[in-house]
Amino acid sequence: MPKSPCCRSATPAPRGVTLVEMLIVVSLLAVIASVLVPSVSGNDGQRLDVAAAEVRDALRFSRAEAMRRGKYVLFDAESSPGQVRVMATSGGCASFSSFTAATDPRTKSAYVVKVTDGPFSGGVTVTPNFLVGGSAYGGLTFDAEGRPASVCQVSSKTSKGTPATGSGVLLTHGDRQLTVAVDPATGRVSIL
Repeated sequence: MPKSPCCRSATPAPRGVTLVEMLIVVSLLAVIASVLVPSVSGNDGQRLDVAAAEVRDALRFSRAEAMRRGKYVLFDAESSPGQVRVMATSGGCASFSSFTAATDPRTKSAYVVKVTDGPFSGGVTVTPNFLVGGSAYGGLTFDAEGRPASVCQVSSKTSKGTPATGSGVLLTHGDRQLTVAVDPATGRVSIL
């Protein structure tokens, strides 16, 4: 016996999703993805900026530590690839055996920055470029007045002379480069 209209359910039977509704959802997801993907993968330039700031801060700390202690301080970007460290001594490059690690005031441990392994600077290449007579070396000492005193070849513990204009640390990520430069006359550190 057929059901009378008074006994039918007021809600219609469940149906599937229409093609138009599905296309709207897919197109909204595509728009959201197109906005998010560049912001997630676009941090490569930021990695270089973070690495440059870390190296700049380490050089500035080296300079400030030399003035605070009234002794030579070595900025070493040669001993461990991808790392920079700050060492203090009473002499220059030649007395490297008497260098002791400077203490990072934030961590209370040796001042070592792992530039290429950092969570925000990974993949950056660090090339020390402290120049003397056209040759590049990996260490730079600051004197008690905060001026660059000498360029060091850290591996042989020898001084190579006073730094030339253009000395600094070259940082590379992909096709982008930044230089953290040290003014040879004043010791001023800047990112170029």
